[in-house]
Amino acid sequence: MPLFLTGPRGIGKSTALRRAIAAPGQSPGGIMTVFDAPRGSEEKRLWLLPWSPEPDYTAGAVCARMGPAGREVYAEVFDGLGVQLLERSEREEGTSLIVLDELGFLEADALRFRETVLRLLRGPKPVLGVVRQGLGAWGDAPLGKLLEVTEENREEIPARILKWLAQAGETPRFGAYTLLKPYDFSKVYNA
Repeated sequence: MPLFLTGPRGIGKSTALRRAIAAPGQSPGGIMTVFDAPRGSEEKRLWLLPWSPEPDYTAGAVCARMGPAGREVYAEVFDGLGVQLLERSEREEGTSLIVLDELGFLEADALRFRETVLRLLRGPKPVLGVVRQGLGAWGDAPLGKLLEVTEENREEIPARILKWLAQAGETPRFGAYTLLKPYDFSKVYNA
């Protein structure tokens, strides 16, 4: 069952995810979104990049711009580059974990991207992600387990992620895949 971290903006969801998958022997793929300006900046761009511990802007593209005049979203970047990166992670044998950091409301009009994400959630590889609090455009989607990150529990979250990976049937080296159990959408997991 996929696991998604959720919680207030700036609480440390992506940081907790990075800390958990920094353990030796892991080979994650997937996507990440990164702003190119500090939080609170008047103007900034959001980049869609291949998952990596450090952003590689040369391998990505701007998927949204935010400024005083509003927000401009480029759904074609999600539907093009985003789908390409996710499908590559799905196909590559060396990728044992698919990371989706972060899903939110910007993908609402990116239908190919959304379909690809939903297909990955039903696939054989574990999916670990971050989803905007309130789920954004994903409110009706069967995301799997939601783990709320708070100031009180954020230091424990990497250990909880590692426990989830172990329960998903993964070996420490992520060498064997198991079929995911059926979704249980009735629960929201609070850490």
